[in-house]
Amino acid sequence: MQKNKVLITGVAGFIGSNLLDYLLEKTTWDIVGIDNFSTGNKKNIEHQLHHPKFTLIEENIASITSIKDYDCIFHLAALPRIQPSFEFVTEHITANLTNTMHLVELMVKEICFPKFVFSSSSAIYGTPETIPTPETEKIDCLSPYAFQKYEVEKYLELLSTRYPLDYVNLRYFNPYGPRSFNPDNKFNAYSSVVGIFLYRKANGQKLLVTGDGSQKRDFIHVADLAKANYLAAINPKKLNTCFNVGFGSTLSVLDLAKMISGDNYEFIDKREGESDITFADVKKANELLGWFPEKNMEDYLKSI
Repeated sequence: MQKNKVLITGVAGFIGSNLLDYLLEKTTWDIVGIDNFSTGNKKNIEHQLHHPKFTLIEENIASITSIKDYDCIFHLAALPRIQPSFEFVTEHITANLTNTMHLVELMVKEICFPKFVFSSSSAIYGTPETIPTPETEKIDCLSPYAFQKYEVEKYLELLSTRYPLDYVNLRYFNPYGPRSFNPDNKFNAYSSVVGIFLYRKANGQKLLVTGDGSQKRDFIHVADLAKANYLAAINPKKLNTCFNVGFGSTLSVLDLAKMISGDNYEFIDKREGESDITFADVKKANELLGWFPEKNMEDYLKSI
């Protein structure tokens, strides 16, 4: 890190705001965050707005005209929901693909290549054949959202054969933690089932379990995601590869519902485009990033 200045896109979102907290506590970097609040919430970062090391830009990513000042770009801005990506196709393509490539295009035009840490998704695996799932698993996108994430990965891979890109793709499994649910957001971006269940319980509502609840998820705490982003950024090597970021174990949605609200739940129809299981093989991140998840679901639920 030469300039000690980084950019976080989507800084007011669930993961972006938690990454901001982590970096301000962990580093002395100057941090610029950009967010248009289409899915993020300004309340998520209010406590940091007067921090001397943080600057907020309230704009769209398309408004960025230069990336020369940054050592690293953490690209989290997205419309990260499976179901709406089927209905609002153009809007999702703009947010998830076009805006991302705008940043990469600026790198090429300015001949400046900061480390690019991209928030990808385990959704690109679909329902995988190999359990736990390694990064070498075949790609089987079941939704436009998953396909858009994978398109970015392939664009970065292709362009790196022509330009000196320095990137890391972090394939998030099922994030949860503080600020994971925003009831005012029409897309419920990054609203994990954990956040939705906790919100419904707090409001005296039954939890809604899709299908029979047997689908299994690898839940990963947002603090561990933040740490993975940080370790990817400070790694001195040009990695140009992808990493699974999950806890490395699974919990069924039905068991989660019972942990949170006992028997106060009901079943609804299973949704299109969802995988039956997510289960990360995280050995690659262990070995190359030195990353190990620390926070488990049981402790989190006891703490709130």
